[in-house]
Amino acid sequence: MKVGVHDLIDVKPNETTVEAYQRTASFVKEIEAMNYHRYWFAEHHNSPNYASVAPELLVSYMAAITTKMRLGTGGTMIMHYSPLKIAEDFKTLQGLAGGRVDIGLGRAPGSGPNEITALAQGRPNAFDDQYDKIGVILDYLSDETAPSFYGKTKAAPLDIETLPEPWMLGSSGQSALKAAELGLGYSFAKFFGLETDPEVFELYRHHFEKSAFFDQPNVMVSYMMVIAETEEEAAFLAKPILMKQIAMKRGIILENKDPELVKDYQFTPHEEKTIQHYKEKRFVLIGSKDQVGELLREEQELLTIDEVLAYSPIYDDEKRLASYRYLKEIVEAL
Repeated sequence: MKVGVHDLIDVKPNETTVEAYQRTASFVKEIEAMNYHRYWFAEHHNSPNYASVAPELLVSYMAAITTKMRLGTGGTMIMHYSPLKIAEDFKTLQGLAGGRVDIGLGRAPGSGPNEITALAQGRPNAFDDQYDKIGVILDYLSDETAPSFYGKTKAAPLDIETLPEPWMLGSSGQSALKAAELGLGYSFAKFFGLETDPEVFELYRHHFEKSAFFDQPNVMVSYMMVIAETEEEAAFLAKPILMKQIAMKRGIILENKDPELVKDYQFTPHEEKTIQHYKEKRFVLIGSKDQVGELLREEQELLTIDEVLAYSPIYDDEKRLASYRYLKEIVEAL
């Protein structure tokens, strides 16, 4: 099983966005030194606590300071952009990064209604069906003739030796069959807190059709993870992260706080129930290396996972690195 990072670039209290970018660049280098396979950046608009706004630009910068790790967007929110522009951006990135670029094809907006309107310059979405738009993007990426007026234009550059690696993003299982039909990798965001039937992954594998991008099915699952030396330390580090997740369900955006500042906070019975639900459904994996390792073994068997991505917004940089180091050791032992 391969292993990667999913990053929203959480900005800490009293930290500027520029400082968050600098910290992330150093972190990416550390992750590559651990021999991680992949590093993805999310796309979120008008969210001041997240600095991952333009993931394709982050990929470009990080590609220049790394040499072997794959870099990608998790995802590119395609509803906002022209298929031609998306394809040209990622073909260019693929040429610059030596064939290490992924594109996570996201159909969600990654924003609220005001941001959707601003990104569209006030115009209605030109595509009623986002899957149709994905089809045009894939035609452009693979130098095939796109339908309708799109076919009158080719997406440059045209001489890229290897194709960017496209993944269909999903959080409810609905897109799995479409990913199989198009011959794409399937990336499921379990940390969104939405449950899906394991049969979804079986159907994806069963119906997968070979494409110019993938010879065989590939299942990737993203979890929120906090791994520490002990169960108690993991719970301590995870507390502000869980507080933030619970608040988001209420439409409240909290900062990523130092766990020392919230150690005395008492979760309400309802909040405790929510946290227990997240743990039982494996939306979050929190614990020691042995505990999380056992959970991942069970998840791999249940969902037939080829690759796992971890979103671990731990406040302390060294503890965050340690969590990813433990994860790498877990995966190597599976």
